[in-house]
Amino acid sequence: MSTLTVAFGLVIVFATAHPVLDPDMWWHLAVGDAIFQHRSVHFVDPLSFTNPKVWVNSQWLSEAIFAALYRRVGVVGLEVLALVLKVATFLLVFKAMNAPPLTKVWVTLLFASGALPVMGGVRPQLLSFLFLAWLTLTIHRYRQKPKMWVQGAECEMQSHSEAKTDFLFRSVFRTSHTALFALPLLFALWSNTHSFYPIAFVLILLAILADYLNERRGARDRGRRTGFGGQTILGSVWRRQMALALILSAVVVIVTPFGWHSPKQVIVNIVQSSQLPIEEWKPAIAMRHPLVMIWAFLLLLWLFCLAWSPKRPDVLELLWGAFATLSALTGVRMIVLWSIVLAPFVGEHLGQWISQTAQETSKRRQPAVPVWLPSVTLTLIAFLAGLILAMRFNLSEFVKREQKEYPQKAVAWLKSAGLRGNCLTRYDWGGYLAWQLKGKVKVFVDGRADFYPPKVMNDFIAAYFGKANWRSVLDKYGVTMVIAPPDAPISNLLSMHASGWRCVYRDKVAVVFIRRALATFQQNQLTKLQTANGRTELTLPLTSAVQ
Repeated sequence: MSTLTVAFGLVIVFATAHPVLDPDMWWHLAVGDAIFQHRSVHFVDPLSFTNPKVWVNSQWLSEAIFAALYRRVGVVGLEVLALVLKVATFLLVFKAMNAPPLTKVWVTLLFASGALPVMGGVRPQLLSFLFLAWLTLTIHRYRQKPKMWVQGAECEMQSHSEAKTDFLFRSVFRTSHTALFALPLLFALWSNTHSFYPIAFVLILLAILADYLNERRGARDRGRRTGFGGQTILGSVWRRQMALALILSAVVVIVTPFGWHSPKQVIVNIVQSSQLPIEEWKPAIAMRHPLVMIWAFLLLLWLFCLAWSPKRPDVLELLWGAFATLSALTGVRMIVLWSIVLAPFVGEHLGQWISQTAQETSKRRQPAVPVWLPSVTLTLIAFLAGLILAMRFNLSEFVKREQKEYPQKAVAWLKSAGLRGNCLTRYDWGGYLAWQLKGKVKVFVDGRADFYPPKVMNDFIAAYFGKANWRSVLDKYGVTMVIAPPDAPISNLLSMHASGWRCVYRDKVAVVFIRRALATFQQNQLTKLQTANGRTELTLPLTSAVQ
């Protein structure tokens, strides 16, 4: 029953943020459509005009799946898929905890709330979060059921060298082949769906190192198979199998349409993304955002557990915690990783603390919990989850969100006018325009910060935010169209310094400028254009498509 309770609770937590309509979803769909159109992943990028080359795309498979699903279930179905992936991720976190059921439920919901603001919408990273949760669950299960590994480690103490050699040969290929086969298969899939798999390599290496250090600490008392903090030692057999699984996984990550170029590009992307002024890659301490306060509270909770919990931490918790905390401090996006990795440890700390407190107060007579209370609670949570789903996952909500956050009406006007050209637009509108206009309008940049050279990204920032060289950037790249919010710096500059540019559309969300030299206008004629807020404004009509 606790599993159902936390599942419905997670639906409530995550459904309240939907519809998300993540800005990256649109270019994922556009790339997926291009994959089906070309029947290949090797094609010159069709979305932008600033970097016309083949994109080494490490997430091509997930984008193809998203595009195929969109054709069948639409954006609402994709948002439901995102919700399912989020719930499944933290259900695995829930399963990884070794704590009383009630403690597991509320700790899972607490850490899910901390990860909620940065999980995003329909994006391949949701698959990475799911895979990371499965990996942490697998390692925690090994640690919770260590008998076979402990027995193997004891056998290694045999003094006879031949028996030891024979055992070592058989131990690597013994009956438990989960790590040897499951991990390489996971990495083969992961390397074609998203680029977060290097994080999993680090977590596994740290787990192997932690087990070795725990074993060294426990070497003084071989009768007890526990080390620092009373944690179980898995032994050298487990470490060998995991090391072999890692080697096999390192080989299979090149099994992609791009071969060894894919992992190479992933490393380049990690380095480059950390240098770009992208919101989700900013350090957590550099952001003034409520989500940072939520994460700061969870971080303090973990540190509190380290200091005062009756269960002392072992090396794995310290290594994983340090890595996840450093990742979150350097990039706010990694708060999800931190929540997935640290939630099982915090749950175990709090579970032991609560159990100890319960033992101390067990002599007091406590009123019995009514047998009907868990069922009633589950029914109420399930009803609330269903109510939120009905309210949030309906087409009208998605239409409202799209009209509010994206230039939907401006795009409709562009389609009716038959405009074509190279467009400078807001960073998180690039994917939307590229997907909606299907190659008729190409964008300066979209959400693929890893695809564009740093020079292109810096030039985009200079043009959009109106730095001294904004005019030269527009001329250099042959920008023929600007679509931006009315209060954007580039919109203000083009309105005040309109030489060579003309405003042809305006509403509350977006304004469209085109170069005067690239359109033919009828002189002394004005056409009324209905704006989004019901008023009318005067604009010059376009007589032909701008090439």
